[in-house]
Amino acid sequence: MRVLIVSNLYGRLARGGAERVVEIEAAGLRERGHEVAVVSGVPSVGRKSGVTGIGHEVGSDGTESFTYFPPNTCFYTELSGRSWLGRLIWHWLDIFNWRSANILARLVTDWRPDIVHTHNLMGLGFAIPAKLRQSGIRHVHTVHDVQLLHPSGLLPSGWTGPRWLHERAYIWLMRQMMGSPETVSWPSEFVRDLHLRFGFFPHSRQVLLRNPVSAVRSTGERRIGTPRTFLFVGQLEEHKGILDLVMAWSQWTDRGDAKLVVVGDGSLESEVRRISAGDPSVECRGRLRPEDLANEFAAADWLVVPSRVIENAPTVIVEALACGLPVMAARTGGIPELVRDGENGLLFEPGDAVALEEALVSTEGLSLTVQPSVDPSMDEFLDSLGHVLFGK
Repeated sequence: MRVLIVSNLYGRLARGGAERVVEIEAAGLRERGHEVAVVSGVPSVGRKSGVTGIGHEVGSDGTESFTYFPPNTCFYTELSGRSWLGRLIWHWLDIFNWRSANILARLVTDWRPDIVHTHNLMGLGFAIPAKLRQSGIRHVHTVHDVQLLHPSGLLPSGWTGPRWLHERAYIWLMRQMMGSPETVSWPSEFVRDLHLRFGFFPHSRQVLLRNPVSAVRSTGERRIGTPRTFLFVGQLEEHKGILDLVMAWSQWTDRGDAKLVVVGDGSLESEVRRISAGDPSVECRGRLRPEDLANEFAAADWLVVPSRVIENAPTVIVEALACGLPVMAARTGGIPELVRDGENGLLFEPGDAVALEEALVSTEGLSLTVQPSVDPSMDEFLDSLGHVLFGK
């Protein structure tokens, strides 16, 4: 079978769990004998001269990769530097980006896939599903976050619904633009139920498909860290709760020789380094390659996930548990489906540095035995994905 995977970010631009799932899917389907190509966006090249090129290369595993600049005022990863008016204009153009959808439609015509599997579309444009409907090609979509409910993709943990007219209008527009693909897959029940409550995908088959565990993360034995080590892995952004963690850490004055290891990058990296500059118990490692994270999991005693916003099913939690590493996490979104309080980790209220400090303190003398597990394994994930894509 020929599978065309569509993701706003891929390869060197990948920055989160959604892109990691795309990489796993592409490699796994290729290994199972399918022809696979991935389409993703890139910053503009030669845009000032009116040239919109389509890049093409073949990876070492045989996976084809197509890239293009989706016509807009800037690329998705450059959006944070724009004013609120600039972001508003960008999002409006992104919703109705028919030029980008036409580029993808030409690729579909030329490459002739049997099925198109879309992932995050923000930045590539939400006119793509309509184009796929017009073509009559089989279409499967995976929802990785809440970008269909809010353009920022960020909603506070206690969010129950839109309050303002423009927020309701956005959800209505997204519902119309996305339509009902043949099948929609969800990594968590929480995010599935939240979207269905607002009327998304009324005629689609709904499938719960948990994020897979990479084999490289689950093979090594975890060693107990000495001194006691707490690990943060993620984007250094306010919504990920990194400042809450640093504040709680500084307030935990009787932590002994415990240390905090921060892995990741983002707009708050310099701020985190500045705050922790005089504290030898905090180590900032920057961004690491996925294969290098196994060493961090093995050296740590706890993974800390202090997110302030609704999360779907963070890949980092799945991978930590696969290594037998207990998880201390905010009680938000789909996280409680993965972290069971007092069994394989601890839960605390999001955005509450005091509650986070209390959770840190409570780990002293607490012993949680987390059996390394791979759920779902790579094979189980690919088996389920094959059933979604090919009906077998």
